[in-house]
Amino acid sequence: MQSKSIKLHHSKLLFKGFFEFTELKVSHSVYRGGESEVLRREVFNRNQAVVVLLYDKVNSKVVLVEQFRAGAARNALASGDHSEAWLLEPVAGMIDSGESPLKAGIRETEEETGIHIDNLEYVCQFYPSPGACDEILHLYAAEVNTIDVARHAGKSDENEDIKVVVMDFSEARRGLLNSKFNVASTYIGLQWLFNQKLV
Repeated sequence: MQSKSIKLHHSKLLFKGFFEFTELKVSHSVYRGGESEVLRREVFNRNQAVVVLLYDKVNSKVVLVEQFRAGAARNALASGDHSEAWLLEPVAGMIDSGESPLKAGIRETEEETGIHIDNLEYVCQFYPSPGACDEILHLYAAEVNTIDVARHAGKSDENEDIKVVVMDFSEARRGLLNSKFNVASTYIGLQWLFNQKLV
């Protein structure tokens, strides 16, 4: 079996603001043997984040959060339906330096829903857009009592304006089957819940 290898020829930080972009020049081994040409790619540096799907098995409900997402704004403006920039997702956030994914999941859940949890179950990790972004998402799930969730949440110093949405399993399952969601982590989390956890 051919070994896979990467050669880094150049790395340069292009932009550092709220986000970062890096220019990479790399070559890599190819399946037919040998090495590729040097590829120039701009990479969106996001590092690692955590996603937490919250569900209430007793009351047959799932907890999602709805908030404005800048990445969806341009398409929403182009379509004329500005509401398309508000997306339904599981709890999510960046993992701070020196913080474990588990601790980040506990912190983000409290910030975005008002619930304190300590019973996270690992689901998987995945790249949401590896062609352009280095972000890895660590997906967890936690069983909660939906009576305890806040209606609105988010950190004001980070300009977060979050609506907490408690949805019946039946509605979430219909949305999943009828392609009503448009965020990858929502689909992956709900697929796991209905096709693996609750079977």
